This record gives sequence, structure tokens and C-alpha cells, in this order.
Amino acid sequence: MIRSTTIRFFAALLMTLMHGVAHAEDGQVNWSDWQFEYQANRIPTGLTLTNVRYKNHQILYQASFPVMRVEYLNDACGPFADILWNGNYLPISTHEAINACGGSKLCKRTFEKDGEAFLELGVNAKLGEYEIYQSYVFSDRGYVDALVFSRGLQCAEDHTHHAHWRFDFDIDGSASDQVFRNAGFLQTREFNDKRDATAYWSIQDSVTGTRVEITPGADDGFPDAFSQWDVAVRKYNSDESDVWLWGPRGEIGALFLNNENIDREDSVFWYVTHLDHSGFEGESVWHYSGPRIKVIVND
Repeated sequence: MIRSTTIRFFAALLMTLMHGVAHAEDGQVNWSDWQFEYQANRIPTGLTLTNVRYKNHQILYQASFPVMRVEYLNDACGPFADILWNGNYLPISTHEAINACGGSKLCKRTFEKDGEAFLELGVNAKLGEYEIYQSYVFSDRGYVDALVFSRGLQCAEDHTHHAHWRFDFDIDGSASDQVFRNAGFLQTREFNDKRDATAYWSIQDSVTGTRVEITPGADDGFPDAFSQWDVAVRKYNSDESDVWLWGPRGEIGALFLNNENIDREDSVFWYVTHLDHSGFEGESVWHYSGPRIKVIVND
């Protein structure tokens, strides 16, 4: 079954390619110790960050949100592959997940909570009967939360949203990065992983010691037969795109897994969450999930 919004997406994409990219916000940020660029008009990878730096250390070449796969119990509906791009963004002024963005299609705001300062960027999208708000929330204490909020019912049945982020880490450059599971278990080959086996993951520059720690959110859920993995780490290859081409049943754990070396290489870190939504909850209940990326520098 091909979802009507999927058809509309590809029709709009074709028109965009024919007539040029429609207006959408993008720009640069220099806030607290963070510097980065953002794009809300990439096709079609959601709100995307590039060239992320913290305290003048390069951290990420790119962070993107390629797809959220939606699985209904017993295939009662779908499955669907929800993809965010400029063609389905809506103004955020009435969006209940965040209501302080003044009607822009891209939320950009600062706020404080318990003495901690935050910068938030987010996009609001409508796909079929779903509302989706994807955001990055930066803290002045050296971490960023990558979040997605979702509500709505395409069918009044239990279902799970499997949200996929792709993080292309370049810690102080791309050539010397190493990936660890938990406290110091070096991984030398491409691998898949689950949260019940690993509490957190680290990517560290082997020369400078600068590193990030990726920890799951409290509501990131658990894999199942439809979406089998929480993490997939791959060596970077230019032809292994972040544009999702594998439909609703595509499994990241089966993609690009070639036993390539990732020790002191440029690696890509895929992270997947699993948001359960009961049909009895109705269409107005928000669910959210996403990892935290903490930066540790030796300065």
C-alpha cells in the first residue's frame, strides 16, 4: 500500500526539482560555546545541522532525520515511511509541543530552566493524520538533545513510530575517530547494537581525546521484529546517503553492513527510537523520544 502523503511528497519533490527549492529558513548560529549551520530545506532529511562545533572543537559534520517508520499492530494500517521536508512544514504558533515560535515554520528560541540556558531549533510537520515536531535543544552545559514529538492517528489502532537519526561525527576532524560501547569497549568493525546491551556509546578523537557520549532518552522504547536495532555504526562512504530510499520496511541494521574498519576512521552513527502509541489514547496525546549527545573536551 502506498500512502497518499507519500505520493504527494514525491509529486511535490518533482515540482521542487523542476522549479527550484521553495523558500525555507536556514542559517548560522553562534550561541554560548556552540557554532553550527542549519537547513530546513534539505530534501528530504528533516531539520539538518552541519559543521557543529563546541568550544572551537569540531563535533559533527552533519546531523539529520531521514525517516520515521510507522508500524501498526498486525498491519492493521500502513506501514508508513514519514519523511520531513520543506513541503510538509507548517507554522508552529498553534503547535502544542512548543508554542513560543511566533508562527514561523522553523522554531528558533532561547530559554532558561533551573539556571541552565538552552537554545532550541525545531520544525513542525503534518503528514497524513500525524503531527511531527523535530528539534535540537542545545544546553550551555555542553550537550544537545535530538528530539522528535508525534501525535495523531492514521488508524485507530496501536502502533509504533520508529524514528531514525543519522549522525556523521567528525570529532576534531574525521580521520582519527574511535567508537566505544559503554566504558571503553573499543569497536573496530561496523556493528549493530541495542540499548539493552549497551548503556551508552562514545565517539572519541584518538589524538586530542575530545569525545561525545550518546545516551538514550527515557522514552526511546525497544526494538521489535519490524525495527530490530537501536544503533547502527558504519564507516562513512559518500554513496551511503542519508536520504531514505528503502520505504517503510527498510531495516537500518541490514543496510551498509560490510564489516569495514571503523577504528580511526570517519564513521556514521545511526540511532533509532521506538515510540509506542495506543489507539485508545486518541489523536491528541503527544509522545516524544530522542538521544542526548554530551561533549567532553580536555581544554
